[in-house]
Amino acid sequence: MATPRRLLLPVLLAVLALLAGAVPAPAEDAVVTTDRGQVRGTVGDHGRAFLGIPFAAPPVGERRWRPPQPAAAWSGVRDATRFAGACAQPARPVLGTEESVNEDCLYLNVFTPPAGGAGRPVLVWFHGGSFISGSAAHYDARRLAVTGDMVVVTANYRLGAFGFLAHPGLTAEDADAGSGNYGLLDQQAALRWVRANAAAFGGDAGRVTAGGQSSGGLSVCGHLVSPPARGLFTRALVQSAPCGVASRPLAEAQSAGTGFATGAGCLGTGPAVVACLRSKTAAQLLKVPTTGAAPWWPVSGTPVLPESPGEAVAAGRQARVPVLTGNTLDEGTIGSVLLESTGVRLNAVTYPVVLTTLFKLDGPRVAARYPGSRYGGDYRLAFGAAFGDYLVACPTRQAARALAAGAPGGVFGYEFADRFAPDLYHGDPGFPLGAYHGAEIPYLFDYLAADPVRLDPAQTRLAQAMTASWARFVAGRPPAGDAWPPVGAGPYRPMSLAPDAIRPRTDFEAGHQCDFWATVPGPTSQGPTATEVRLPGPVRSAP
Repeated sequence: MATPRRLLLPVLLAVLALLAGAVPAPAEDAVVTTDRGQVRGTVGDHGRAFLGIPFAAPPVGERRWRPPQPAAAWSGVRDATRFAGACAQPARPVLGTEESVNEDCLYLNVFTPPAGGAGRPVLVWFHGGSFISGSAAHYDARRLAVTGDMVVVTANYRLGAFGFLAHPGLTAEDADAGSGNYGLLDQQAALRWVRANAAAFGGDAGRVTAGGQSSGGLSVCGHLVSPPARGLFTRALVQSAPCGVASRPLAEAQSAGTGFATGAGCLGTGPAVVACLRSKTAAQLLKVPTTGAAPWWPVSGTPVLPESPGEAVAAGRQARVPVLTGNTLDEGTIGSVLLESTGVRLNAVTYPVVLTTLFKLDGPRVAARYPGSRYGGDYRLAFGAAFGDYLVACPTRQAARALAAGAPGGVFGYEFADRFAPDLYHGDPGFPLGAYHGAEIPYLFDYLAADPVRLDPAQTRLAQAMTASWARFVAGRPPAGDAWPPVGAGPYRPMSLAPDAIRPRTDFEAGHQCDFWATVPGPTSQGPTATEVRLPGPVRSAP
């Protein structure tokens, strides 16, 4: 006898209920409507990802060396399941990066928790790479977004000559923007895109943190003092990026730019030089020789950066927002790697010569403070300690204290101190890098530009604690309540972040010899500047 259909219906509904947890997420969860059109991303157990969304028009042809323009609208649903290509950049063998000649690169990626909910805080992340390399595609932020219950956006920006060429002809071409800061303007365009579209992804446009590491963090320093960036973010995250070295003066930048144009075969002045430069291919421009160690850097004395971030912060003229800032314990070891990659071997003979070259008359004093004998006779470790203390650790302390003077909600300092962190750099340096520049990145992101990173149990606990602290800060709360006090006028005691050993560091100033470095011309005065000695972001190419 056949079973009546009315009796089958409850059974069918029960089966469907049991299967509900096994069916894929609704297709509509993967589709979001932006102000330019719909995008389809991916949905999984680890939240949602929308990759390769254009936030500005391609800066090619006549748009090269101009402020970014709005992206064109599109019809239908745009595929957003693949990262966009990296911006044009040279290969960097010591870091394992490959050359890119791609100028159509102004795209961003959005990572969210599973669909549902609204008003989540937003972190906009700018990658490092000395302003000449790197890519937003290196940072998979799904884990950070889900565990931190936030929306995370990673964005590309123009690099090298394409992003930071200053030239009198370009300056005359656009009185409102000047020249030399196209990369910063790209980042500000990304922040404006976030303001317009955060709600569509479940985010709160009124709670946006601008963050970055190395040159990405220096970029945030720039946005803190840039008039066009005011109101685009409410908190700042600055990792391994002391604001005092975040720019170069216009005269210096235009001189370097004029030399670059000559090297490209574009002689003369005015519009003809600019037209000549725009006629060159990206590959041709990447082959033009440059002067100085880092000719591409944000430019102060311009409408985008009227004054250097260091001077503005020291005078309290930055945007008054809460800041989380810090450094790694061994910032300078990668400086030794880069120096030796040029053919200079650091030993008892060359070490004092290198220090005298960098610090002039103060070179012998630096050598006496950082003798090779203190580091087991390894002059790479000695140079790394001096270089990191001088360029990053002590200037970070100085910037944190200056920022804290008027920041509502506080400034919070940290020092990443896991000396056994996984190595993200290319090749074996032959000596321990320790808690090197960029070592904290895989504790926050799944870093796609290196071999798969494996953290041991203690490191995993550190990563979980850091993710929770960063998330609390982005959400508008102190990173760890009363256990992580804000920076004050007293001794600088940043939170030391080491596996199973998270506590304020009470000997930061003595350990990094900051009183000594206060007697040496700083990186913003007559000593080596960020354009002479620099630290790269970890940007190893994926296999």
